[in-house]
Amino acid sequence: MDRQKIGPLDLGVTPMRKKAIKSGFQDRRGREAMAPGDVLAAALAAVARGWSVIPVRPRDKRPLIAWQDHQQRRADAGQVRAWYAKWPKANLGIVTGAVSGIFVVDVDPKHGGAESLGELERRLGPLPVTVEAVSGGGGRHVYFAHPGGVVPNRAGLAPGIDVRGDGGMIVAPPSVHPSGVRYVWKSGHAPDELALAPLPDRLLTIVATGTHPGRGLPYWRRLAVEGVPEGERNTTLASFAGHLLWHGVDPEVAAELLLCWNRERCRPPLPDEEVVRTVESIARLHRRETPPGAKA
Repeated sequence: MDRQKIGPLDLGVTPMRKKAIKSGFQDRRGREAMAPGDVLAAALAAVARGWSVIPVRPRDKRPLIAWQDHQQRRADAGQVRAWYAKWPKANLGIVTGAVSGIFVVDVDPKHGGAESLGELERRLGPLPVTVEAVSGGGGRHVYFAHPGGVVPNRAGLAPGIDVRGDGGMIVAPPSVHPSGVRYVWKSGHAPDELALAPLPDRLLTIVATGTHPGRGLPYWRRLAVEGVPEGERNTTLASFAGHLLWHGVDPEVAAELLLCWNRERCRPPLPDEEVVRTVESIARLHRRETPPGAKA
């Protein structure tokens, strides 16, 4: 399949649906028009697809259950039927990450997501064609195959862009948004119409390291001097490692520099072993991204 750019305005929403959303009226695919069985059918289809399903509050984004266990274990069809018998108007949540084999890029155009995605694509190349949903709020949920290992969630990867990996959750069609508008699969991009594309390596590197494409030299200088407190150490360490490697620093040199930075600047320091493991993990991602013979 040829790769093509998924344009910022290519949401798969027909002019009729745009008009309906604006006027506050929806047809049978939209506002409050779905039968409860529609969500159950979608939930069972997701289970059959190997996705981890959880029930979400009606017209909401918050789970109805404690769902930590379902980050590791998928509910079976019987459990899903019981949930929707108890809460027939519940929305459909899909747990992202390795448990479902999916990773989702959440683009919110109301907060600059379309512009941020355009900038990311200019830097990284166009996203591949893949499964995609249109949220009830007019955003985009772009689904990719999970690459394996642990891929974190990141809020604010760029303005208007969050990513949902291991430990994350996304509301899926045919749920109803708090606005009353229904989530839908983009035309021709439903999971039964299109295979999940692999997560591009360059995007994976940014997600794994937290390296923000817009961070300039003042940010890194301040980070080197000020360090970070508990709660920010792991993600910042990964980000710093990615920054050094992208600028050609040898992985062993980067590890020694970051061991010193961690001991002097992190409050409190991480164990040395954890620093070394993190740098080695980011170095592996960096090697995947850098073609053989290319200058790092």
